[in-house]
Parts: sequence; structure tokens; C-alpha cells
Amino acid sequence: MDAKTMSERWQERSREISTQVAQWRVEHPTATLAEIEQAVDEQVSSLRAQMIEEAAQASLAAEGRMPSQEPSTCPECGNRMQARGRQKRRLQTQGGREIVLTRRYLNCPHCGYSFFPPR
Repeated sequence: MDAKTMSERWQERSREISTQVAQWRVEHPTATLAEIEQAVDEQVSSLRAQMIEEAAQASLAAEGRMPSQEPSTCPECGNRMQARGRQKRRLQTQGGREIVLTRRYLNCPHCGYSFFPPR
């Protein structure tokens, strides 16, 4: 996904969240500041998780490439890595939201080093 597409998706999600928070506020006219903060944080954390997941998926590391290296080069011995299929990895953000990253699992047939980027 390119930067423009990601930005447009995030802006659209931000508009949805703003609408949801505004509707929540109408439905909870006597909410305390703490309750308002909790409602806003809950909605914003979902956007944050989406941004983290999509930005991570769009990175070079998502395909086992590091900017300082040739694609799929073993960081231990410099030989060419072999892809061993795509796998999903579930992670939690600092905000407690789950994100799912799909990555190529890489293995070096020379030295045995393997990793599931980003590492």
C-alpha cells in the first residue's frame, strides 16, 4: 500500500471515529470527564492499531528486506535467505489492541539462521 492510500484510509477512519465519539457524547450527556476520556481513548486506540498494522505491512521488512541490505540477505553470513512461506503473527500494541502481520518466514540454508520479520 502506498503512502497516499494509507493516508486516505486513515483520514476516512478518523472521520468515522469523530462521528462515533460525537454520537456517543449525544447519547451520554451527563458523562464525566473520565468517561469521556475513556470513550475517546477507546476509539482512538483502534485507529492507532490500524495505522501501526498497515504501516508495518507496507514496510520493506514485511517482505524480509532491510533497507541496508539486498533483499533476503542473511544478516549472519550474507548468503541468500530462502522463503519458507507466509505466516500470520498476532501482536499487541502498547495500547492493548491486537494487530495481525503477515510476513514471509525466512531461513538461511547455509548457516541455519531464520527469522520472521520485522525482528
